[in-house]
Amino acid sequence: MSTFTIQKKKKINRTLVSIVFFAIIVIAFLFAINYTSNATLDHQEEALNQALERDIVMCYAQNGYYPPSLDYIREHYGLIYDDNTFLVNYQPVADNIRPNYIVIRLGGDSHEKVK
Repeated sequence: MSTFTIQKKKKINRTLVSIVFFAIIVIAFLFAINYTSNATLDHQEEALNQALERDIVMCYAQNGYYPPSLDYIREHYGLIYDDNTFLVNYQPVADNIRPNYIVIRLGGDSHEKVK
């Protein structure tokens, strides 16, 4: 009878080890997905900042004035971004003074940069 009990305990221990190992793999996979998602959002945010910077400079170089609004940049320079992911606060000062803008990531983790 005692060998049966020992074998049963070994089987339970193996099952428990398998469950714990599987749980660790699932948790590691979820962390990897989260890290990749955040890295992608960081790249999108940086690309949006670069596109805004480029379009503002291009407008001033071509026309002699800075863009009067964010809609102007969208219409004349083809700026496209996801409004559900990012909020752009664009504040023009004057035709010959560089505008201020800030890109805010909606839904949590934000790396705000005032330009």
